[in-house]
Amino acid sequence: MNRKYIRENKTLVKEFIGTLVKAILSKQTDSIVKKIANDPETKGDVKQIRKLTKDIEKKLDKMQKTNPDFAKKFRQKYGY
Repeated sequence: MNRKYIRENKTLVKEFIGTLVKAILSKQTDSIVKKIANDPETKGDVKQIRKLTKDIEKKLDKMQKTNPDFAKKFRQKYGY
């Protein structure tokens, strides 16, 4: 057999298996996320996280006026 064909075939098999595993894991992840999202305790935690995020954004907006370099660096590093 031609060695070039074997190498190409191995690459295709690896890509196929990789995409197959990703698809399986993403479906499992989706079901886990749905279960967690429907939990009442988790809903409360998510609300608290959103509130804290809004508070951080407000503080950064205020800080933008007084210390723009720090606010810029903070936003770049943490994505706010």
